[in-house]
Amino acid sequence: MKAGNDDESALKRCCPMSILEDFGLRLKELRLRSNMTQDVLAARSGLDPTYIGGVERGTRNISLKNIELLCNTLDVDIGYFFHHERFPFDAASLKKALERPFEERFNYRVEAADNLIAWQVTGAISLDEVKQISSDLKNACLRLESGKVKLLVDNRKMMIHRQPIVFQQEVREEWEELQRWFLPHCEQVIVLCNSRLMQNQMNRLASRSGIIKVQKSLFVEGEEWLNDKLETGSLFEMLLPKE
Repeated sequence: MKAGNDDESALKRCCPMSILEDFGLRLKELRLRSNMTQDVLAARSGLDPTYIGGVERGTRNISLKNIELLCNTLDVDIGYFFHHERFPFDAASLKKALERPFEERFNYRVEAADNLIAWQVTGAISLDEVKQISSDLKNACLRLESGKVKLLVDNRKMMIHRQPIVFQQEVREEWEELQRWFLPHCEQVIVLCNSRLMQNQMNRLASRSGIIKVQKSLFVEGEEWLNDKLETGSLFEMLLPKE
């Protein structure tokens, strides 16, 4: 029995993971991080579920066209797909995370003197909740000076079991609509991200909505970034054009 295990270990050393296997693991990793099943990813991408399964197992080759299709479905750039940032393979349990009181997962404040709306997301958000959030934030914005509003969005604590999560597709679509509404009202927008994945998705979302013209999505690797209390004033100074 031991000899068999030794032979298997030697085989793994001689035959490292193939590029197809590595690609498949990365696809599975980002699919789970986006809280999608293989069936959901297949339906949204227009590909067959058995094909998705084969790609994840590293037994199916994949064309550049389908790589682009899957990246767009996952809402990530192709460049990010091959980035070194990696995640565990456990699926985020959003259902259980949503059982936490809403007030523990979302809060916002308005600083009228500075034309500022700041909000923090510290967990999963459902579609119904983001619709209510959108209504509240719009009402808050209308009480400020239009064209001069600053938004500070802190998503650094969007975690489940200390692992970063991202917004589900339907929630991102609602955020996108909210950003389109905010665009004529905003002077500056800063989004603090919990991962390169979120930073990439927030930039893509902002590009689609048009708010990218005034938005900066920020992320720094390390625990300090996730826990630091950042000065609002200095953050917005980073966006000021240099003379």
